[in-house]
Amino acid sequence: MSHSEHDEFFLQRQQQIINAAKVCFSRSGFHGASMADISRESALGAGQIYRYFSSKELIVTETIKSIAHNWRLFLVQHLPAQQSTQDIINADSPFWQHWPSQDRKLLLEMYSEASRNESVRTILAQQEQLLLAELDVHFAAQTAETNASQRANRIQFLLLLVDGVACRAFGDSDLDQNEMQRVNGILSQHLFG
Repeated sequence: MSHSEHDEFFLQRQQQIINAAKVCFSRSGFHGASMADISRESALGAGQIYRYFSSKELIVTETIKSIAHNWRLFLVQHLPAQQSTQDIINADSPFWQHWPSQDRKLLLEMYSEASRNESVRTILAQQEQLLLAELDVHFAAQTAETNASQRANRIQFLLLLVDGVACRAFGDSDLDQNEMQRVNGILSQHLFG
């Protein structure tokens, strides 16, 4: 096996473990899932897993990096295409169909972990800085008449909205849809009108 093939195999195996960990973490949380759970889900022995990750904490960290990276890519791809807040506030809309249920749970778990773990907050802050810069480029191209401050405020508000829906709407089926429509009209007019 060549050096590059070895490196590729190593990365594939790490991704296999991270994918298994995501399944386990979405079911039981970062702290509730055990190495035995990850081992079972990945179909690898614990010894094999430890060849690629020296600890469960490292698996958690790498999983969080993966989630945060994918969340940033999702938002950069889908948020600039929105012309109203309707799809953002509707958890069943096409906007959210590209963010799977498992990833929704992991997103909540990641934000929860960030509240008690400085290294996770750092990971999220780095991804957020990239996200803000990338969204600014998209919104500057779409709305040349706005200045940097106006774009930054619009982006921050949209991210607050997205994060709020991600944290609340997926588990709250008792939302008053008439009130949501009324609020949506106000928000859309302000942000896009």
